[in-house]
Amino acid sequence: MTECTHQTDTDRPYHYSPAEREAILNRLLTALRSDQRIAGLLVVGSGAEDFEDIYSDIDLCAVTTSADHVRPAFQEWGVKIREMLPVFHSFESVRGANIYLWILLLENFLEIDLCFLCLEDLHARRNRWKTVFDRSGRIEDIMQSSWENRPKPNLEEIYRYRLGSIWHYISYAAVAVQRDQPWRALYEIEQIRNQTIELRGLREELETKRFRHVDQMSADFLVELEQTLVLSLRSVDLMNALRAATACFFRESQHYDKMLDLKLAERFKTKVKTYLELFEANR
Repeated sequence: MTECTHQTDTDRPYHYSPAEREAILNRLLTALRSDQRIAGLLVVGSGAEDFEDIYSDIDLCAVTTSADHVRPAFQEWGVKIREMLPVFHSFESVRGANIYLWILLLENFLEIDLCFLCLEDLHARRNRWKTVFDRSGRIEDIMQSSWENRPKPNLEEIYRYRLGSIWHYISYAAVAVQRDQPWRALYEIEQIRNQTIELRGLREELETKRFRHVDQMSADFLVELEQTLVLSLRSVDLMNALRAATACFFRESQHYDKMLDLKLAERFKTKVKTYLELFEANR
């Protein structure tokens, strides 16, 4: 086991090093293995693939043998980790019945996310995991099968809803500009942009939660998105961003129409374009 060393306050860098992270990870894995209530342990996220870069944190999933063990193990390990490591701040998050998460920030700014759940609640949320140990002999099969059989999004249903509701955000943004409510307008424009990103991510099978994979989208699309940014809270800049966001949304909608063999976007696009033109002409 690699020993974890800590620097003094005077020579500590602004960020943990990969060596520090590896040492802390090894301590955690060894300690959690000693708890017989834990049937298995997974490293998830980028840590399952040797970490994305020097800034990656530690994400672990402890799988208990039964539901009765989840809450006690979660509470006890919250105490133990504070004794083991220099924890600066921590908070707990309940993710479902018998699914608990510790989010811990160490003094060297390393974040540790440690989830506790039982075998019955185990499933793969992303295709990134590494089994550290498995006393049950079931964990890898559960992860593989749950990933392979994960429910697929209904693209047409999502697209129809987003297209049908986009008028709400466009009109609210325009009216907010008219009412001299720039922050309200900014919010509505952001909603248009975010829904465009969501549709693009679904179409390209990229994760958009917290914009996780948005930077991996095509350069042309990212250039379009950049045009939707609001340069200032002046009315002219808000309206420019609104027009750009609206155009970007309908370009994405046209891709969906073609992919799903539908003819929905043009009708909405024409009506919205007319609305914005009349709106500006009467300002």
